[in-house]
Amino acid sequence: MVIAGSLGLAVAGLVGWITLVWWMRQKLLSRLKGLAFERTRAIASPQLRRVSLRQLLQLTELGVRLVSLGLMLAGAFVFVVVALEVIPGTRSWAGRIEHVVLEELIRLGESAASALPGIAVVAVIFFVTRIVHEVLNHYFRSITAGEISSGLFDGVTAETTRRLSDAGLWICAIIIAFPYLPGSESAAFRGVTVLAGLMISIGSANLVTQFTSGLALIYGRALRPGDYVEIGTNEGVVERIGLLACTLRTPRDEIVVLPNATVAAGLKNFSLGRTGIRFAVTVTIGYDAPWRQVRELLLAAATATPGIRAEPAPAVRQAGLDDFYVRYELLFTPEDVTQRVPLLGHLHEAIQDRFHAAGVQIMSPHYNSDPAQPKLPPAGTS
Repeated sequence: MVIAGSLGLAVAGLVGWITLVWWMRQKLLSRLKGLAFERTRAIASPQLRRVSLRQLLQLTELGVRLVSLGLMLAGAFVFVVVALEVIPGTRSWAGRIEHVVLEELIRLGESAASALPGIAVVAVIFFVTRIVHEVLNHYFRSITAGEISSGLFDGVTAETTRRLSDAGLWICAIIIAFPYLPGSESAAFRGVTVLAGLMISIGSANLVTQFTSGLALIYGRALRPGDYVEIGTNEGVVERIGLLACTLRTPRDEIVVLPNATVAAGLKNFSLGRTGIRFAVTVTIGYDAPWRQVRELLLAAATATPGIRAEPAPAVRQAGLDDFYVRYELLFTPEDVTQRVPLLGHLHEAIQDRFHAAGVQIMSPHYNSDPAQPKLPPAGTS
């Protein structure tokens, strides 16, 4: 009866303890939520306020739950020890369990105390790195926004340098702080670092190629956002230049993402010419057509096409004397290079109109012999 009564009291004490801890936890969480709402009320931005409130609540709830869990486990441990001591046959077990747990707690406390100097050094390294990080970010963001002028950086190179400096700064901080981290000398810690290094080395070959190509494009100023470029079979306006890939918007309003190695291997930038890039339209005309007449017709077509600059003036050259026809190239400079594709369509229409009106056959793409009848559209349809 005495043993049963003692066990009953122990169970009642455990239940009461858990109930008390749970009630205090709920009250404390409710109070902390109210304090979080009050502390974030001064933030003007609703979105920023929502984010700040969520972070505060997550941190406070995590701390309260950990503390409450520790108190419940402590109550359960006391209950087990008391229950084992009440029963005569298990009284020795209670002493052993109590001794082992207390020794383990003392060892953990000593380890935590010995780790405090290293943690303090890591904290100092973190705060110093954070300050340098903020200073560099403010400097490079000011260049990107146009608030500060720099002879070394422009908007694109400043943003890229900011990202690179951030990554390099934090990597250096981790390397410096690593020896001071608790458990850095353990075999498990070393195994994780070896595995991470192996994974990075296996998957970094292609990334290094794209990364170095991106740096060459950005710091070599080969292209900038807004430039009109041709890369292989893709043509369009540069939307974004990243460290690994470049994004184009084509004349069809398609978004094309190209790896930087591909961009560097076949890049034509139409926006870098000092007086404007000159494009060429090729037509082949038979030898029976006077070349002076062909030149005048091509120049007239260029003059009649809106969007072609008068300076530098369009020009015509004979690019080749082939077996059955003469290859002529009409050189012109568009006013807006990003409108090259629709401009070529209008220019082709104007060339056909002028040549058909003059009765001159265009022999493209192939010409083998003189036809019995001239290959011209019916009158009034050109």
